Amino acid sequence: MVNELKTVSGDVANKEKNAVDIDYALDVAGLGWYNIRYSLCLALFLIAVIIEPIGYAYILPVARCDLQMTETQRGFIGSIPYIGIALTSFPWGYAVDTRGRKKMIVLSSAAAGLLGILSAFMPDLISFTAIKFLMSLCLACPAAVPYSFIGEILPSKYRDVTLSVTNAMQIFGSVFVPLLGWAILPLTFRVDFGLYEFKPWRLLTVIYALPFLLGALLMYFGPESPKYLMSQGRHDESLEVLRTMYAVNKKKSPDDFPIKYLRMNEDLKEEKPPFFKSLAIQSAPLLKPPYIKWMALIGFLLLGIFANINGLYVWLPAVLNTVLTGGGEGQTACQVLAAKRNQTDVGVECIETIDSMTFIINALSSLVCAVIAIGVSSVVKVIGKKNLLIAFYTLMGCVCVGINFATNQILFAILVSSFPILGLCIGPANAFAVDIFPTKLRGMAVSLSMMVGRFGSVVGMNIAGTLLSTACEITFYGYGGLLFLCGLLSILLPRPTAQPRHDIKTMSTKL
Repeated sequence: MVNELKTVSGDVANKEKNAVDIDYALDVAGLGWYNIRYSLCLALFLIAVIIEPIGYAYILPVARCDLQMTETQRGFIGSIPYIGIALTSFPWGYAVDTRGRKKMIVLSSAAAGLLGILSAFMPDLISFTAIKFLMSLCLACPAAVPYSFIGEILPSKYRDVTLSVTNAMQIFGSVFVPLLGWAILPLTFRVDFGLYEFKPWRLLTVIYALPFLLGALLMYFGPESPKYLMSQGRHDESLEVLRTMYAVNKKKSPDDFPIKYLRMNEDLKEEKPPFFKSLAIQSAPLLKPPYIKWMALIGFLLLGIFANINGLYVWLPAVLNTVLTGGGEGQTACQVLAAKRNQTDVGVECIETIDSMTFIINALSSLVCAVIAIGVSSVVKVIGKKNLLIAFYTLMGCVCVGINFATNQILFAILVSSFPILGLCIGPANAFAVDIFPTKLRGMAVSLSMMVGRFGSVVGMNIAGTLLSTACEITFYGYGGLLFLCGLLSILLPRPTAQPRHDIKTMSTKL
């Protein structure tokens, strides 16, 4: 009996001695097809989330008469995705940190896809808006979780680059929005459903929702985050994910994975508290030092991004169309808009499609911005994500202010078309959240900071819609000034701390 106790005691001591931190285990598992495959899958959720709100810019003008929609209602419906994200980021962040990354992102995306398809069959404005609102309540999870999820399945030295490249892929995904619109909206089919006709814009609504279902299907067969599993005390499951990751990346047997034990935190062994107490425990640390200052800073930086690319930019294609078709050579965009307002209204025209030049310009601008973003992302390790944020905030602030002085139509088109590249800042901003906040708070932190950012989308869209018609020049000065302020505040972000280097081969031999 004594010998048995000694053996058990020896085994425990041996485990504690050979246990390693999960970040080190991820370094040993390496980077390969396993990480790339699931990073691409998670990027699909980000693409789906960006397609949904941008798609409104092409669907709502065509659906305006079918749904008997006023211009004010159109602006409100266009902001619905951001309202839903702002309202639900907190509960989704809690669910992600307590119920699992994979489970929540699959559930939320599947629901969003199904509701998106259902909205295409709604006969009137009220039912269409109601279903779209329900769909928006499912968007906060796929809009934020991929950033923390990707960061938790990668070796630490690759996270900045991969998150930035993933962000660039999201920009590339926006290319499909005008291309799909260009392909579908000119079709002339009509299917009589009694209460309404099923027209091309309804088919386009269905197609825009499909990426959510595809992402949910692919991720259903994917892994849970090994870091999340460890944060929940599920040591063996986390180790099994790492073993599989190692086997796929290194093309070896899972049994060859040299790490046998992972170091667990003692506080994970405590009994789980009730729901509301757990919710308070999960969120309270983020609202007090030392994390509250980083929550506020990252949230404001994201607000500046979304107020511009999801707020101001939503109105710019219409402004561009007015400038290109309204003459006014030698005038600024605001002067052209003022002249347009002075003309007598002759009623609202019901359109069934959009001019092809609008699709072409937006598709090309998104493609060029995506290529630039991928190029910059590939060297983000050299540039540094902090310097990248400062540079792009400042650059796009200059672009925004410069619109007030552009009298050449081509120059104006270039300035307007460059706005999507601001989305490149989302990845580095969230990468700071991944670095700063511990695993058990990371999902909540990213969700809450993205909630603040998406709130900027709602406010930014409505303010821009009002100011462009009443104080056009102030609009561009104001939004440009916001970007300059974000660039200045980015200086306050922490520099990356040097991490001790490990000799993986030596350590593996010991294990």
